[in-house]
Amino acid sequence: MGCGTSFVKYVLFFFNLMVALFGLAVIGVGVAVLLKWSVLTDLLRGHLTVAPWVFIVIGAVMFVIAFFGCCGAIRESHCMVVTYAIFLLVIIIAQVVLAVLMFTYGESIKNALVQSVNALFDKRATDTSVEAVFSNIEMQLNCCGKNSPYDYGVAPPKSCCPHMGVIGSTINQCTVIDANKNGCATVVGDLYERWNKPIAGIAIGVACVEIVGALFALCLANSIRNMDRRYA
Repeated sequence: MGCGTSFVKYVLFFFNLMVALFGLAVIGVGVAVLLKWSVLTDLLRGHLTVAPWVFIVIGAVMFVIAFFGCCGAIRESHCMVVTYAIFLLVIIIAQVVLAVLMFTYGESIKNALVQSVNALFDKRATDTSVEAVFSNIEMQLNCCGKNSPYDYGVAPPKSCCPHMGVIGSTINQCTVIDANKNGCATVVGDLYERWNKPIAGIAIGVACVEIVGALFALCLANSIRNMDRRYA
């Protein structure tokens, strides 16, 4: 194996080692929040606004992909390196498609998200599982109802007042005066409008880096295959 191929091999190995460790860290954050570890939840209070399962899933995907790249490079396994390259190519395609959709159909996606939030609110009265989902949305996004707390009348649920303290074991009664004033449909629409273009741009930028990684992986896989043929 030549010097150039060895360089590619170790670049892939150390890069994917760092990604794998970062993936494990992300999983750890998700598990810590899920288990309500006080040290971490106190530190992240007010900054962590997504479900911990999202962290766990993202961290697991990062770790699995990096595992194939790391082990494939250091073991000089043609199969693992090719698998790593295929994973990267699939992710690249998904990221580019997502970015194009967000740039092209931004308004339509926003309207679909708003309608989904409204549909959840309408179903919450007849489905306790949907009610739990919508209550979690209200607590995570600091919102209340579809358009305002008045969607509930004069007595919104406690999820509309997550800022209220606890007296003994009973949370103070939430009222429309104390509740968050923004409706969840409005908050979700505003969040998407604020972040759709930055997220799409980041997805394109990350895809460019991943293309370089996929090319490195394919070059290394080709070199490993040629070396196996030479010594077969």
